[in-house]
Amino acid sequence: DVPAADAEEWQDLGILQRRGVRGWFRRHPGWMTAVVVATYAIAALPWLPVAFADMGYPAWYLVVAQTLIAVALCFRGRWPVVLTLAITVLEACALVVYPWHSVQLLGLCFALYSLGRARGPRIALPLALLTSSTAYTRFIWLDQWNQHYGSSQMWEIAPDIGPAVLAAVVAVTMVFFAVISAGVGCSVRSSRQHEAEILEWARKTRELAQVAERNRIAREMHDVVAHSLSVMISLADGARIVASKDAARAEAVLKDLSATGRTALADMRRVIGVLRQGDGIDEAQRPLRQSLDELYDGFRQAGLPLIVTTTGPPLPDDPAFGLTVHRIVQESLTNVLRYGRQVTEVEVRIEHRQGVSVTEQEEFREQGLDAAAQRALGFSAEGQVVLTISDNGSYAGEDERRPSVGAGQGIRGMAERAAFYGGSVYAGAEHGGGWTVRAVLVPPAPSQPHAAAD
Repeated sequence: DVPAADAEEWQDLGILQRRGVRGWFRRHPGWMTAVVVATYAIAALPWLPVAFADMGYPAWYLVVAQTLIAVALCFRGRWPVVLTLAITVLEACALVVYPWHSVQLLGLCFALYSLGRARGPRIALPLALLTSSTAYTRFIWLDQWNQHYGSSQMWEIAPDIGPAVLAAVVAVTMVFFAVISAGVGCSVRSSRQHEAEILEWARKTRELAQVAERNRIAREMHDVVAHSLSVMISLADGARIVASKDAARAEAVLKDLSATGRTALADMRRVIGVLRQGDGIDEAQRPLRQSLDELYDGFRQAGLPLIVTTTGPPLPDDPAFGLTVHRIVQESLTNVLRYGRQVTEVEVRIEHRQGVSVTEQEEFREQGLDAAAQRALGFSAEGQVVLTISDNGSYAGEDERRPSVGAGQGIRGMAERAAFYGGSVYAGAEHGGGWTVRAVLVPPAPSQPHAAAD
């Protein structure tokens, strides 16, 4: 039976949980055991007067044997093998004393069910055949018992059948029911194992969902906090430098610093609101062109010599895709602001490449370029959006490189966002100096926008 803790976990995971009487007994195994013991007692005790009448005196050792069997059934869920062997011995002794009891081996059937449920068919079925063969012990003492006590009242049920034939029918029937009981227990065990696999799958799914949600929150918080703080630090450094030379300029920089802080606070509230309410980003994200223009203005105010180039048709009007583009550009420029030295030019290039036609694909294929090679070269059938953010700063020398203040979340987050749209991200130093981030994305079809990339 399933413990109450597992039943609560099933309910907590929101998956299958049995209802009705069967489900209630499964959640309360103690009451199920009480029903089993009561069923055995109700079935066995009324036949004691028949046994006493056949034998001519009260055979109280039958009462003792049946009482011990009832007590043993109370532990059917703890020691099924010991329980089965103990009940086998008690039933065999009872059959030797009185071979006509109509509910003989009922306790053994209950024990074999518990054995099959606990140990499976490899142990339960052989033991079912072995232990139920005790039903044939009645043949050893049948003639001697008949000579001593005479014919039983049970024989009157079928007077045309001899005692030996009747005993054989009863014995075969009991062996059959014993094997069936073990088989039912094995079937229940298989069902429980399947349910346990479902529970484990649900538990792992929940853990993966929690990890994905934590990564999502970490990615969003990193994008907002790292970008805003980097800009604010640059503005604060600039204000400190120009304060003694140009008070008006310092005041303007401080105003930009204050505005950046307010924008960061608003972005933080927006992100927390989206994560808390589980809403999509359609209401939380502004149009891509507007958000990128404001992003460029913020970095220009922070001192980046920014050049923006856009080629190709407008990007898809998809909020999730727009957020991905925004975050990749934002993270790349933030890294330039944080780590670049002696930067005199920063270029953001956004290329929307249309997909090649079928005829062009065939021509490339004739030239020896398979589908993977065409996609790697940017000749994709579904089109691509290529984001290139490069600068001419100094990164190669250890004396000129600023120490890293991050934990690698930024590049990892960009790669995760790009992978959502079937793309990839490259980030590395150039041979002639500077740093380049190149992201290739497959834009969604206008009729099939993606759900959310955050």
